[in-house]
Amino acid sequence: MEPVETKKSERVARITSGITGFDEILKGGIPSGDIILVTGTPGSGKTTFCMQMLDYGARHGERGLYFTLEESAKDIIEQFKTFDKGIEDLIESGMLKIVEVTLTDYESFKGMIMEEMEAIDAKRVAIDSITYFQMFFADIMSIRKAIIEVSQIIKNHNCFGLMVGEIPYGENKLSSFGVEEFAVDGVVALYLMEKDGSFIRAMRVVKMRNTDHLTKFCPMDINEKGIVIYPNAEIFT
Repeated sequence: MEPVETKKSERVARITSGITGFDEILKGGIPSGDIILVTGTPGSGKTTFCMQMLDYGARHGERGLYFTLEESAKDIIEQFKTFDKGIEDLIESGMLKIVEVTLTDYESFKGMIMEEMEAIDAKRVAIDSITYFQMFFADIMSIRKAIIEVSQIIKNHNCFGLMVGEIPYGENKLSSFGVEEFAVDGVVALYLMEKDGSFIRAMRVVKMRNTDHLTKFCPMDINEKGIVIYPNAEIFT
């Protein structure tokens, strides 16, 4: 990771996302050690977005952990084979691990995260999805506190973190509880937008604390190589 000079006259260590066009939006890459909320409606590409970052890291010497609280590891692997037929080789070599979370106790969940990170010396971690924190807590402020606490656990291990959130259909907000976006360093929102009677994909970096970045809606595509973003194109012309 090389320090990059930003318009803010800061030297920020960055990591490469592995998603075509995304690092250009962030003026050079993702600030190292940040925790990013990847949010969107169902089918917008959240899981693919996170897995692509972990897959790229694993292929470049950075071990990755994917905690899934909803889908099975088998289903995630089968889905991602569309983009990387060698994903099982990464898992077999220990560079990438998908962990199914079945716990309903928050303290045990925190312990699992720490143990798994230490076990493989992870550098990239994803949690899918933090909407399931409602299993642990009854009130919103406790959920926010937990997100901040888990974020700090990941940072303390010198990891880059991704947390998957959800945008409810028909609601003008970025997350299920309305607090997730305030507890992280950055927010990336993925959209399915209607145009001429059909849907097009788009993404927007809503915030990123440690770097300058584009704020506009950027066209996005999912092809055989995964997610591709077009920073210089426009959604509506």
